[in-house]
Amino acid sequence: CWVDQFARSTIGYYYSDQVVPMSIEIFQPSDLNRRGRAVLDAARQNRARIRDKDGLSLVVLPEERVDALETFARFAMNLLSLERALEAAQPVNEASLDLSGHEWSWLRVLDLADLREFVADMRQQLVLAMREDRLDLLEELLYRWRATTRSLDDPIRRSVLLSPLRPEDFVEVKRPEAVGDEPRHRV
Repeated sequence: CWVDQFARSTIGYYYSDQVVPMSIEIFQPSDLNRRGRAVLDAARQNRARIRDKDGLSLVVLPEERVDALETFARFAMNLLSLERALEAAQPVNEASLDLSGHEWSWLRVLDLADLREFVADMRQQLVLAMREDRLDLLEELLYRWRATTRSLDDPIRRSVLLSPLRPEDFVEVKRPEAVGDEPRHRV
């Protein structure tokens, strides 16, 4: 399940279905004064855990890593809520699917089959992005799907894109001839 993979990627290093825990030095509050550089170095490398006297455990991470984890979590929550909405929608009644309050409400122009394809793409890309720690993979996928939905949102473009192909739609073209001294480029 991709949720398990998400948990593994945020807890430990993921190696072929096994979680290998990271070794983390646990610092004491007094280490902040005495060994402040060591605490910061541990946080820079991966994370620094500080255990308070009452047992509360605090983790120090680079801000960029926290931002990435929050973004991964937001993508996962959006994906889960979209999956839940798809499950609740009646299989033959696309009007029963309401995405008006969803962060990805621009998906509303897709039919149920395309929405399921989006969910499958996003699930796969989310797991890959978390494994490789690359938010750009998710942003690229959303960009491509948004471009698709913008095209489908326009009735004329939609009819052109979704109309059946006919043999008369295709014509043979000839290679353009060079005129004068213009160089010919091979394609």
